[in-house]
Amino acid sequence: MNKSTLQPTLNATFSCILCSKKTFNSKRGFNIHNTRIHKLQNRISNSSGNNLTLHTRVFCTLCTRKSFKNKRGLIRHERYTHSTYNIPRANLISLPEEAINEFKKTIVYLIQRQLSNHSSSVGSRCITIPCLESQFVGIFRNYIARYALTQQTYECVFTGEYAYETLRSIFGDNNWGIRHYTGNQQTAVILFTPTQTDQEIDDNMKDSNCNTFSQDQNATKFEMKVKWERRGIKDTINHECMGGFLILRFTTDTAFF
Repeated sequence: MNKSTLQPTLNATFSCILCSKKTFNSKRGFNIHNTRIHKLQNRISNSSGNNLTLHTRVFCTLCTRKSFKNKRGLIRHERYTHSTYNIPRANLISLPEEAINEFKKTIVYLIQRQLSNHSSSVGSRCITIPCLESQFVGIFRNYIARYALTQQTYECVFTGEYAYETLRSIFGDNNWGIRHYTGNQQTAVILFTPTQTDQEIDDNMKDSNCNTFSQDQNATKFEMKVKWERRGIKDTINHECMGGFLILRFTTDTAFF
C-alpha cells in the first residue's frame, strides 16, 4: 500500500484507486471506507490535504473486525480477551517422533544438571534452551495453557498432586525430576507439597531419622512454568536475527530418606 491510495481531486473529493476510482465527498467518508474495505485507517497530516500519511491498523484474527491503532493495544486485547486461547499455528511442520524423543532427553539432561547435592542448587531455577516452535508443540501440544498470537509465545503450567506424573508421561522418564546421591540423599523438582497440620510438622521436626523436603506454609504454590518465545536482535544497519527458545522455571529442594 502506498501514498497514492488517497487522491484529492480538483473538486475537493477523495478517490480510492483500489476501487476503480471510487470517490468520496469528505476525508471521513474515505477513512471509513478504507477501514472497512481495505483494513486501513488513513489520515491527512495537515488541513490542506497535500501531504498524506497512511497509518496501518492491526487486527485481531480471532475477533470480527476488531482493530487497534498499534501492536501494544492488540497485545493487551489478547491478554485479557483471549487469555485461554491455546491452539498452535496450523502450518507448523510435524517433526519425526525420533527427533522429538531426542529433544526430550536433552530437556531431562538439563533439568538433572540443576539437581546437584550442593546447597546452592536449592530454590528457584531457570533453564533456557534453543528450541524450534515445532519441537515445543511436538512435546507440549496437549498441555498448552495459552498461545499469544501477536507475541508468538506459548505457556504451560504444571502444578498439583499429579503434575510430576504428567511430566513423567511427557518426558518418558520416571526420574526426570529426581537425582539420587549416596547416603539416601535426593534433590528433586518440587511441584506439590501436601497440606500438613501443625502437629504433623512438629512431629517431623522432632523425628531426626525422617527429614522430609522443607515446606514453607506461607510460600506460593510450587509449579513448573514452561514457555516458548521468539527472541530477536538488530544492529545499527537493521540486520535482524531471530530464534526460538524454551524456558523452564521451577523450584528444587534436597532431602534425606
